[in-house]
Amino acid sequence: MKTFDENGTAHATVYSANFLNYLAIASQFPNLLLNFINIFVTVKGDLTKRISLSLVIVGSMIIFTMSFVYVDTWSWMGTFFGITLLSIVLLNGANGIYQNSIFGLASDFPFKFTNAVIIGNNLCGTFVTVVNIITTLISKDTANAAFAYFGISLFTLVICFASFFVLKRQRFYQYYSKRAMQARAAEDAEKNGGLSAQDYLEAFKQGWPQMLNVYLVFFVSLTIFPGIMVDVRDELLGQKYAFIIPERFFVPITCFLLFNVFAFIGSMLAGRFQYPSPEKLWIAVYPRLLFIPFFAFCNYRPLTRTWPVLFPSTWLYMLMGLIMSISSGYLSGLAMMYTPRVVEASKSRIASMMAGFFLIFGIVSGLAFTIVVSAFIEYKH
Repeated sequence: MKTFDENGTAHATVYSANFLNYLAIASQFPNLLLNFINIFVTVKGDLTKRISLSLVIVGSMIIFTMSFVYVDTWSWMGTFFGITLLSIVLLNGANGIYQNSIFGLASDFPFKFTNAVIIGNNLCGTFVTVVNIITTLISKDTANAAFAYFGISLFTLVICFASFFVLKRQRFYQYYSKRAMQARAAEDAEKNGGLSAQDYLEAFKQGWPQMLNVYLVFFVSLTIFPGIMVDVRDELLGQKYAFIIPERFFVPITCFLLFNVFAFIGSMLAGRFQYPSPEKLWIAVYPRLLFIPFFAFCNYRPLTRTWPVLFPSTWLYMLMGLIMSISSGYLSGLAMMYTPRVVEASKSRIASMMAGFFLIFGIVSGLAFTIVVSAFIEYKH
């Protein structure tokens, strides 16, 4: 959104200038909060109601958003902005419950099924990026593109909702779900009650190294992607763009497509190869923190940075982006699979839901730390 002064000069409105910051706060913090609360709401028994209700809320918010795509909101921009943020809060709060519950549900099955959730997340990112590139090629009408995006989202959500109930009828699902419920019921009977604070504490004590691994993987990945990568350029200050990829596709390809495709490949590899072991996974996770200064000293924000560019090569940037992305998918998949394995069987669901919380916590922390990195790079020292 832009306004124009008497000279015809365009100026970004306060809403558009800070939209991404508002969006991050409105989307991730409700997600994080409800993810946390969902851990402590009784987790024994079936999670169907929680999953179904959250999907209904997400679907309702998508339909609500689609109803405004072709509406002219210029005359009531402030009100529309508030409504938009409220819908984002509701949508992501419901999504937090859904995602946390899905990780809890997946913990009842063989450990590779937890990785399937990570694979789905990365595949979704790849799909959205490809749709964006195709839309950029064939259409310049943003309203039609937005309606198509939300329409595809709604269609996918309906399939997800229906497939969940089809899944519940499968013998495979019923066998593992019943076995896990019996294990939790047996422990409850021994304790003459439901889950206690001690159960949560024990689950955390047994699983915290893997939960920390989950947190650090997503903290590093979301510090870099998309916040830093989206502002990396091929041309240095004062030079012209000369890279092999057309300029309008540079960011979609070298940032979004590169990360999502290779994170997806990494998560697929985690389902086939489990190395290093749970005890040694930290050896691969902790050094990834070095990716943050590397990408900060690539050609990131060349127009406003005050620190020198130490790694100007776009090819090196893409190579390191590939390594960062594939390690993100691989190590996050391993950490999420290992978490329910390293705790007692009766506490696997709690541990998986805790890992789901640390996943979101890592995302929120990473998005917030991007602001710190950008402030450092642009600091007038």
